[in-house]
Amino acid sequence: MKKTLLVLGLATGLAVSLFAGETLHLNLVPDRDVLLKGRPQEVVVKIDLSAIADRQKHRRTPLNLAVVLDKSGSMTGAKLEKAKLAAMLVVDRLAPNDVFSLVIYSDEARVLVPAQRVEDKEALRARIEGIEAGGSTALYAGVKTGARQIQEYFSSKRINRVILLSDGLANVGPSSTHDLRGLGHELAESGIAVTTIGVGDDYNEDLMAGLAEASDANYYYVRDTEKLPEIFAKELGELLTVAAREIRIEITCPDGVRPIGFIGRSERFENQKALVNLSQFILGQDRYLFLRCLVTRPEPEVARVKVSYTDELDNGSEQSTSGVVKIRYTDDPTVADRSVNLGVNAEKVLVLTAVAKDEAIAQADAGNYQQAAATLAVQKEALGAACANAPAEVQVQIRAETSNLGDFSDQLVNGKYDGASRKSLQSQSYNTRNSK
Repeated sequence: MKKTLLVLGLATGLAVSLFAGETLHLNLVPDRDVLLKGRPQEVVVKIDLSAIADRQKHRRTPLNLAVVLDKSGSMTGAKLEKAKLAAMLVVDRLAPNDVFSLVIYSDEARVLVPAQRVEDKEALRARIEGIEAGGSTALYAGVKTGARQIQEYFSSKRINRVILLSDGLANVGPSSTHDLRGLGHELAESGIAVTTIGVGDDYNEDLMAGLAEASDANYYYVRDTEKLPEIFAKELGELLTVAAREIRIEITCPDGVRPIGFIGRSERFENQKALVNLSQFILGQDRYLFLRCLVTRPEPEVARVKVSYTDELDNGSEQSTSGVVKIRYTDDPTVADRSVNLGVNAEKVLVLTAVAKDEAIAQADAGNYQQAAATLAVQKEALGAACANAPAEVQVQIRAETSNLGDFSDQLVNGKYDGASRKSLQSQSYNTRNSK
């Protein structure tokens, strides 16, 4: 079923939604509605998707879940015990129609619980309870083995998900970020997403985040082992409230508009078109993209957006919604200035802050701590400028980010930048760029 959303540019900087989809609502808002005539200008369009929050309509989709646990020697003690407890709590919340498997890995990967429907929870708990630590970290093999278990019961009618936990560096088999990103893309193309949970300060966060991002899943940095059950519960809670899956966002820019790309995302345009795939939306979730465009001709249309998805609130039916964003032109600079959407502009700066964090990480990795601190300081000023006229709820986010940047800048200047600081900074960037 096709839904249509038309977004009109207004001098007040507001967008009018004339129609929206049943489960996913699309809103397209430019950072300004009026451009000056006579010269190329950049427009940033916020592509905002939100899922309905009505739980009364929710139809719980069966899960096909593979938990992949690191049991290497570094997991000895509280880490492994909390991981086992978290896995058992997951089993407790699954239904008989769900499919569960458990893979453990150290020097090699081993299937401890073959993929099966959740009928004997006591037996599954007993298997988990008996896991003992020891050995190295064959992470790549662990994920591949978990994916093979998913494939045993793979179905488009199920949510097919691997949950990977690790506390150390992958040191057996393929171990580069490139290798794991490639695996993530491969699994995503086959309909499997990989959530990653990094525990402590010794794992490779680029690898874990890259694997999750490649399949549009969640990535968690867990410094406090005690929080592992809470993280597993959060992830499972999301999987149990999925409203839409297999989301495809198609963006087309007309001649006269040069698409520059998405802020903080790697998708590229070819022949004026780009495609963004998202794995799922949970009830009430809001996710967004910021599209940069250079308008070279005074035409009203900037971009067309079509969103297709599997609607889990409508028995897995295929749905779509679409919209067009338009702007106007003027000879009056005052009219153009007044058309700036202060809310979108502030949110854009928040995403640019995530990009600045990534730049600072790269600079600090190269030993350029002062340069990294300067990068964060410049972005801190940009946040301050955006804060004054931003909506109240965005101001709260900006103040939190301003405080974060100040803390990290101080650490860099004082030479206290360590693995925990890097993981925290990168985790924040990941969640902002992916609107998680």
